[in-house]
Amino acid sequence: MALQSCTVVFLLWLGCTAHEGTACEDPPDIDFGEIISGNKSRYMERDRVQYMCNAGYTLSGSEWVTCLEKIWVPGPPQCLAPCIITKQQLEVKNLLLSNGQRHSFLIQSERPCGSIPKVANAQIEGRNKESYEPGETIRYECDEGFLIVGTPEIICREGNWTAPPFCEDVTCGAAPEIPNAYIASTQREGYLPGARVQYECESNFQMMDINYVTCTNGQWSQAPTCRDVTCEPPPEIAGGKIEGVKKSRYLPGESARYQCWRGFQMTGSSSVTCQTGNWTELPKCKGEGGKCGPPPVIENGDLLSFPMQEYSQGNCTLNKNTMEGNHIQLRSSNLSSKSTYRSGDYIDFECKWWYQKVSRTESFRAECLDGMIQYPTCEYTFG
Repeated sequence: MALQSCTVVFLLWLGCTAHEGTACEDPPDIDFGEIISGNKSRYMERDRVQYMCNAGYTLSGSEWVTCLEKIWVPGPPQCLAPCIITKQQLEVKNLLLSNGQRHSFLIQSERPCGSIPKVANAQIEGRNKESYEPGETIRYECDEGFLIVGTPEIICREGNWTAPPFCEDVTCGAAPEIPNAYIASTQREGYLPGARVQYECESNFQMMDINYVTCTNGQWSQAPTCRDVTCEPPPEIAGGKIEGVKKSRYLPGESARYQCWRGFQMTGSSSVTCQTGNWTELPKCKGEGGKCGPPPVIENGDLLSFPMQEYSQGNCTLNKNTMEGNHIQLRSSNLSSKSTYRSGDYIDFECKWWYQKVSRTESFRAECLDGMIQYPTCEYTFG
């Protein structure tokens, strides 16, 4: 018996440490009975208590009740007293006993349920009464903008209602703001599930994908975006230029026109158009005999060499940065302001002061081949 008591206490301790949740109120007292599993200062989710009736009374219902979602389930039991009935009383009810002696036995019946539990933001189907018979059911329906969570029906069992559901707010707040767009429909502080809010982009912006958001379970769907469809100034092209003065931005549908340098012939349309933030295909300017015009201008950068009006195919331009990094310079006999060489030309290099050759001697006379130069290398000499 002592071992069984220890086991019960151990299991109760496990239940207390394994479950955390909302506390229940103290278990209700019952007439002609008591709680024998011990009292606690606080009852947590899934805690259990055991009832026992006084001597001479019979327990009706479950001797164990459990804390579930702030309610003791099932409801507390009853302790029923014995009922004495005589032969005359039986005859009135057309009942007979096997002999004429007085017998004692229990008359038991399920208790009715009281008023139904209130659920916030919900209505009930049917008539609201003060008392309900065992087995009666009540169905809840949430108000508009709320979603029912749990079983929508409760049942009267042993004088208690089963656990009621609750209604979760699934409305959405104000519609999200979108850069470069405005709400086209009427604005409100709150929206019901399924509501749509439509947007329109500001001038010179284009809507990407759908133009609305939808309220679903209290959240707005992915918002659309408005993309800038104006164009930056048209880019420079080799051997040509933009006619007139460039603008800082071009609106969709606006055009710009190119012209080639003298001696260069245009391939493609001379006019380009701004479409959804991009320019249509650019023309090309080709020189006579396969020559190229001046190299195009780039943003935030400059040419390292002096630009020419035309370049032969395969020309080489000295790379000052590479020469500096390899510690070489043009041979003194070859010094000039010339920085561009035709294909097949030779360029003579030498090491700078206090540096000596690392590459083979013959590599210091490099040939311009197909626009490429193989640069020799020197290293610092100590002492």
